[in-house]
Amino acid sequence: MSNIKELLKLVSENPDLPVVPMVDYDVVADDGYSRWLGSFGYVYVGEYALFKDRFYDDREEFKEDYFYYYSDELFAKFNYEPRNNTKNEELEKYLDEVVDRFFKKAIIVNIDLPDLESEENK
Repeated sequence: MSNIKELLKLVSENPDLPVVPMVDYDVVADDGYSRWLGSFGYVYVGEYALFKDRFYDDREEFKEDYFYYYSDELFAKFNYEPRNNTKNEELEKYLDEVVDRFFKKAIIVNIDLPDLESEENK
C-alpha cells in the first residue's frame, strides 16, 4: 500500500487523532528558499511529545532530556544524590508520570527527501 493510501486509511480509522508531519532534517538543507520539496515517507499511529522546541517520539530519550534540564530541581525535590548510584523509585515514578502527560497519540507522517532523479525523468 502506498504511503498516501496508508495515511488516508489511518485518518479514516482514527478521525480524532491529529496528523503530525515529522520532517527529515535533510529536507531543509538551508534557509535560502521559502519552500522545499519533500515526499511522504512511512506513516503510522504513534505518539510524540514537544519539549523545549524539540520533537520526541522516544519516551526514554524524552525522560533523559527532561531529567537533565530540570536536574537541580529534581535532585532537591526528591532528595536525590546521583553519586551514590542508587535508583530513586519516587523520582522514576514522577518522571514516568511526566512522560505520560507530555506524550500524545497521533498519526505520524514522515516527510522524507524526494527522489529528485525520478521527478526529473518524468
